[in-house]
Amino acid sequence: MHFIEPLIQQIPINDMIETLLYAAGSVLSAILIALSISAYRKSGIKKLQYAVIAFSLFCGFLIYENLENLLGIDNPYTDIIIPSMGLAILVFFFLAVIKKSVIDKKLFYNQ
Repeated sequence: MHFIEPLIQQIPINDMIETLLYAAGSVLSAILIALSISAYRKSGIKKLQYAVIAFSLFCGFLIYENLENLLGIDNPYTDIIIPSMGLAILVFFFLAVIKKSVIDKKLFYNQ
């Protein structure tokens, strides 16, 4: 444990908090991916596929951001990838909310 303390003391507190937040967000989004996949398998609701894709993109987004900050990746494509992933996440969540499933239509018309 003595070898970690000097490393921690060299990292500014803001960078450490940012890294921990990215890591916590990545773990949470991975848990949400697993829960969404489990819910999809149990229920078969097609809307959950969009949620799984959105959570997967968000997990990838957070991991990429964390690696970019930790490793100092300065790729020219980063300025295109990051906003594109954010836009894709929003689109997939929008589709998950708006898209009508076959089950919803059958329930509505049978009443």
